Amino acid sequence: MENYDYQSPGPNDSRSPCPALNTLANHGYLPRDGKDITANQLIEAIHKCFNLSKVIAFILSHAGLYLIGKTREGKLSLEDLFNDAIEHPVSLTRPDKGLSEDYRKISPELLDSLFSERNENNQLTRISFARQYIKRRDQSLRDNPNFHGLSLLQKYQIFGEYSLTLLCFPGSEKGRGEEIDADTLRSIYQFERLPDNWEKSELTISMFQLHNLVGDIRGIVDNLDNLDKNKNGKIE
Repeated sequence: MENYDYQSPGPNDSRSPCPALNTLANHGYLPRDGKDITANQLIEAIHKCFNLSKVIAFILSHAGLYLIGKTREGKLSLEDLFNDAIEHPVSLTRPDKGLSEDYRKISPELLDSLFSERNENNQLTRISFARQYIKRRDQSLRDNPNFHGLSLLQKYQIFGEYSLTLLCFPGSEKGRGEEIDADTLRSIYQFERLPDNWEKSELTISMFQLHNLVGDIRGIVDNLDNLDKNKNGKIE
């Protein structure tokens, strides 16, 4: 019988820069040691736990293997994803590579900065993520001499990460893709653990939903940047 209870990783277990994948390993949807994971195991775990479409799961899994040069081998360990082809600056939870010896570790300061964007209902919304992206981007531009901006692909990746968070972990079906409770987000981003009483989406989350939400968040970021330049008005 499969056991999906949470177990914290051991000292020799492999973990990635992605809190969702680490969560899958911590709950046994992926091998708990995080090692020698095949594309099919990734696809099945992502689909089974989060009810993301198999199209999304296929793209994420095979793109990951390709980008880190593991397509022929056909399997990876989670720590392999600490790779310049996948890992990006402007992370919500980890410092940029080169700015900290502990860049692989979650930063309490960055988490505090993220949670400062929650609203009066303890929710983080699309706008919360957009504002935090701008803060992190500007911080990297200021502090990281090796960072000169993000490519279009990196932006899509980052906004895709925000979108998947909002789609997979809303407070209710009505709020799917709109907002996430701060305590729920902390469970995933800080503790890499499925929240208590969390249930996956009743309907499979489609590529269409994901792509549209990426565009919405990108639009909010553009609006906030323009407002900052013009110094007039504010986004509601």
